[in-house]
Amino acid sequence: PAPQRHLTLFDSTSIIVGIIIGATIYESTPLIAQNVWGVWSLLGAWVLGGFLSFVGALCYAELATAYPRSGGDFVYLTRAFDRPMGFLFAWAQFWVVRPGSIGAMAFVFARYANQLVPLEIGAAKSNGLLVYAAGSVLALSVVNVLGVREGKWTQNILTVTKVGCLLLVAVVGFWFAAAPEAAAKAAAGGASSPNFGLAMIFILFAYGGWAEMAYVGAEVRDPKRNILRALTLGTVAVAVIYVVVMLAFLHALGF
Repeated sequence: PAPQRHLTLFDSTSIIVGIIIGATIYESTPLIAQNVWGVWSLLGAWVLGGFLSFVGALCYAELATAYPRSGGDFVYLTRAFDRPMGFLFAWAQFWVVRPGSIGAMAFVFARYANQLVPLEIGAAKSNGLLVYAAGSVLALSVVNVLGVREGKWTQNILTVTKVGCLLLVAVVGFWFAAAPEAAAKAAAGGASSPNFGLAMIFILFAYGGWAEMAYVGAEVRDPKRNILRALTLGTVAVAVIYVVVMLAFLHALGF
């Protein structure tokens, strides 16, 4: 059967925000700070990344509105360069890009989950990480196989929880400040030769995911209006959240 248009504006925005906010904001922020020249360049890099992502989102809003079908990039590349290029892209996505991205996120989730609730399975300590990582991939795969409704409600709950907890982290960061000696010790461990290009790679990776909206274009209600609205709201909201969280990090931990 053809895809059914079950996704509202809130559902679509939750997909974008939930996919964009991933492991980088938790894992790579120190590396980004080490490769810029100071506080203002750090904040400027995050704003620049948000602006570039917003421009890309507008381009995809045009494409997804013109071709509101399932497949996203596959549809656009096939129309532009014919089926062989579209097939090559889809093949690489299916076998390399998607599994690599999912594996990376599952690994980060497993490390955090294992710190909260350690699993000791067998002789190898890594068995607990494997259970968490594989279990998360299998659980979310089952949810998506069940259908669009189950998938969208799961996505909505996870996105609201994620954003709420990040804002709570920001509140804590603004409420408390690290002792001066702790901040000085952290600053002493910084990189001696900043690399702004490397910092932007991490930042653009942190913003990656806005293009995923195109893959569910066939399931969005009133796609002519809601795809553009969802991409705009989603990318702007993530940029604001990232900058607020970064300010909280700077206040609590210092540069």
